[in-house]
Amino acid sequence: MLHPIAQNTNLYCSFQSLLFKGLLLLLMTAFIQNLNAQSNASLATQAAQLCQEKNLDDAMAKVQLALSDETEKNVAYTWYVYGFVCKEIYKTRESNTRNSSHRMLAIDAFLKAEKMQNNGDVSTSAPLRYLVNTMYNDALMSTSEITLGNEASADSLFAAYRSIALQSMAQSETEIKTNEAQFIKAKAQQFYDLWSNQPEETSLINRAIELYSQMLDLNPTDCITIYNIGVAYFNQAILQARQEGIDAMEMTRTQIAHTYFEKAAQICPDDIMVQTALQASSNDQTTEKTPSKKLSLKKK
Repeated sequence: MLHPIAQNTNLYCSFQSLLFKGLLLLLMTAFIQNLNAQSNASLATQAAQLCQEKNLDDAMAKVQLALSDETEKNVAYTWYVYGFVCKEIYKTRESNTRNSSHRMLAIDAFLKAEKMQNNGDVSTSAPLRYLVNTMYNDALMSTSEITLGNEASADSLFAAYRSIALQSMAQSETEIKTNEAQFIKAKAQQFYDLWSNQPEETSLINRAIELYSQMLDLNPTDCITIYNIGVAYFNQAILQARQEGIDAMEMTRTQIAHTYFEKAAQICPDDIMVQTALQASSNDQTTEKTPSKKLSLKKK
């Protein structure tokens, strides 16, 4: 007969063995369940996981399979994942490409997911807003490339941005109008800068004034825009006075500029640049009769 201590030791060892076998069985069961879960996961879910792991090419291949599946292609989540994969490809590989196909594919996919979803299955507002903002930034940056005769390229980019922004409701109408004003302002400044380097091209400064006037249609009390129109007229007068040796203060453009400076001063009475311009364009005998220094635009 075994000693009680030895008997207890054997019982303890048997218990440990059973516990180990049980734990091993649990681990194997969990492993098998995990494999089954992975194999049963939708193609879109698998694509989402691959995208999260930054394996974008495999993610794209997988989500395209999902879109060819009769069941998954009718699910909002599938189109959401497709849009997200396209967005990540744009973000990592094509962010400097203004005509990126993946950006437009992403937008179209998110819009389709938005229409298909029920009870907020997916949230497309954040990725759509990101993509719409990149479109606006591209349009704004393109204004620095404008030269005489190629303004349409920048306008086309802005028109595409505005169309998508309205369609997707990724931005409010107020935001879109604010961005439109900034876009027009950037074009006006570009034409003014081009004229500064090519003063003989009067069509450039005329276009700048025309664009600043469009901004006034959007915001009639914009002090900076009113001032900048005055600067454009005033600097034209200064340049012509130098070339022709005439009194700038007697020129029509100087008088027009002074009118704009007066309007700006009424709205922004404490603005130093506005007050300086008002004095420079004044026909008061106490001021310099023939100013020779051009005024600077306000760019903020």
